[in-house]
Amino acid sequence: MSPNTDISMRALIVTLKSPIVGLSSADIFTQTGVSVSTINRIYVKVIKRGFDPNIRPMIIKNEWVEDTPCSGCLRKYTPENTEKVIAKVRKDRYG
Repeated sequence: MSPNTDISMRALIVTLKSPIVGLSSADIFTQTGVSVSTINRIYVKVIKRGFDPNIRPMIIKNEWVEDTPCSGCLRKYTPENTEKVIAKVRKDRYG
């Protein structure tokens, strides 16, 4: 999801773009300031996660609009690793 949009903004975008309201991406852009490509990307991802725009009453679950975990390097600074490093430094320094 877009880093510039929080969960409430994404839920608003999904609501405005859904068939109930039926605004175009350009109209949503003028109302929210979120780019058209971001609006389309949010809507597609929410549908892939389980949102059905044709169900009444409309349901938008948090897990559909939440941020996905970032990929990349895993965090290595755990308390266990910190203690291991400190123990090695102490052992090497003091013999």
